[in-house]
Amino acid sequence: MVCLELFKKSFSRHLQYRAAHLINNIGSLVFGFMYIAIWQGVLEGKEHSSPYSVTEMTHYMAATQSLLMLSVFLTVGLDIPPAVRNGSISLQMARPVHYFLYVTSQEAGRLFYNLFFRSLPIALVFAVTVGYPLPDDPSTWLWGAVSVTLGVLIGLNLFYLIGISSCWTLEISGAHFINMTLMFALGGQMVPLDLLPSPLAGIALHFPFSGLIYYPVMVWLEKLPVVEALIVPLFWGVLLTLFNLWLTGWARRKLEVQGG
Repeated sequence: MVCLELFKKSFSRHLQYRAAHLINNIGSLVFGFMYIAIWQGVLEGKEHSSPYSVTEMTHYMAATQSLLMLSVFLTVGLDIPPAVRNGSISLQMARPVHYFLYVTSQEAGRLFYNLFFRSLPIALVFAVTVGYPLPDDPSTWLWGAVSVTLGVLIGLNLFYLIGISSCWTLEISGAHFINMTLMFALGGQMVPLDLLPSPLAGIALHFPFSGLIYYPVMVWLEKLPVVEALIVPLFWGVLLTLFNLWLTGWARRKLEVQGG
């Protein structure tokens, strides 16, 4: 019940910023159309040598741009570093709810807001302008939702991992920068991972970042078998969750608050 209340309060809080996020959505659409135009120019006359047609790449770029607000653009460190600096993390950890759930429930409320006020509006504009594919197999709707959920779980865990590390480092800007760089480079946001040169493609497909964007889009476009597209994200989602739960226990034992 505590986690549900945190989820609801976070959702309600972000409702106050709808106008600002509408402007941000316009910026996201501009970048999306830019990526689509670049890939259309790259693939024009070369479709015979590419695993993606111009239409498929257009749909891929539209789908990736719609998913960014759910699995990549999360709150820096999930707001853990400020709590470490001002000491309020001691009170948060003392509350009768696991700290991992306390933090991720609030961010989940924000992501649920993003689903309705950021991702879906962006997807709707792409559907009207460049077209948006609907799966041929009805079960793809279910597996697509599962894949996106796993992507969100991985994103939450990666950002939590960076945030909770502030219990040891205090400053996380460098780690956050590296994390975001890897998300964009190895998440499949601008280039499908299977188009990367070997052996980088094979490595990237097994990293947790591939579950953020690439595999959910592949499921939605029906370009990969469901089992193949879910096994890597499921593995990393479970592994990162267990690791963060263990790391939270270590942080509780390590925590030291000074001051009057």
